[in-house]
Parts: sequence; structure tokens; C-alpha cells
Amino acid sequence: MMTSKSELEIALERVGHFSDPKIRLEQYRLPAPQVAEILWYIGLRHRDIEGRAVADLGSGTGMFAIGAALMGADVVVGIDLDVRAIESARETARRLGVSRATDFVEGDAGHPPARADVVIQNPPFGVRVREADRAFLRGALECAPTTYSLHKGGQDVRGFIAKYTKELGGRVDEILPLKIKLPPTYHFHKKRFHAFDVDLYRIVRD
Repeated sequence: MMTSKSELEIALERVGHFSDPKIRLEQYRLPAPQVAEILWYIGLRHRDIEGRAVADLGSGTGMFAIGAALMGADVVVGIDLDVRAIESARETARRLGVSRATDFVEGDAGHPPARADVVIQNPPFGVRVREADRAFLRGALECAPTTYSLHKGGQDVRGFIAKYTKELGGRVDEILPLKIKLPPTYHFHKKRFHAFDVDLYRIVRD
């Protein structure tokens, strides 16, 4: 169990990058400081990590999943389509001493193979594949009664997610605005950093 946010951030810096990021999946590695901030908020404000069964849909190289395990989750399942990312996540979990608490499996986020108490996810924004985020929201509400989901900022997006989650039998309980600062991931990224606004949604199943 991490005793401070800075300690968690240092540990998360050891999570690997995507060896071959796929643009159609909108794969990028979230910065460790922002992930630590998100997990600290979930764990301390809402008590939704320690002692819980957590699922990370679209887990990539394991940022959220491994972070949740480090914060005392009983068991964490990471689900992703990218086998190489899964292998990287498993290796990092082993190095950080949380392999017993984590399981990374190949699967479709829209049809999660497991049930959990909490979902923590960073789905694609639907920039490359239209409505890709919808499958993650459907899968999350099917998987767990409480979901934390990261989405592009903006009032239009907030309106859509509130409406769509209501259609799925859930409701937006809280929104945490954040700013993400990403280093270049793809060949067409020319800036040293790309900063953008995101919202972390806490969604509960009615």
C-alpha cells in the first residue's frame, strides 16, 4: 500500500510505454503524475480502491491497473486487445511486486469477461474510430456498479455522457476536471508536448 501520492508517482514512472502504439486504438501512455492524482482522488475521496475488486478496461501497459494494486486493491483485472501491451503490464507488475494481485487478459472492453466492484478506465475518445468510447461505457456499467472513466473535456461531451449513461441505467455522480500533458507518441506529433483538458467521470449504476 502506497503511503503518499509522490511514492505512487515514482512507482508508476516504471510502467512501460507502448512498444508499437496503434493509432486506431488511440494508444498513449498517461503521465505518471496525472495517474497518481486520479488514483489518489479515487482512493481517498471515495474509498473505491483499497480492498476492492478493480477492472481496467483497455488497460494498455497497466498504468491504472498496477496503480490500483499498489494502492491496496484486493484484485485487479486488466483487459486489452494488445497482447504486447499485456505482456509489458505483466512484467511491470512482477517488478513492482503486485503480480499476485493483478491479472492481465486479452479481451474486448465492450464484453468484459469478469465482474468487479469498480472500473477505472481511459477509453479512446472516439477521434479515430467514431463512438469507440461507447463500447467502454457499456462494458463498464455491465462490469461494475461504480465506474471512473476519463474522457475529452468540454460541455458537449459532458452532455453526451450524462445522456448516454442514463440510457445504460447509470448516472454521472461527479466530474473531476484535469489537464493532461502528453509527450509525442506518433510520428505526426510535432510539438514537444500536447496539453489538453479531460474530465474524469464517476458513474454509478442506478
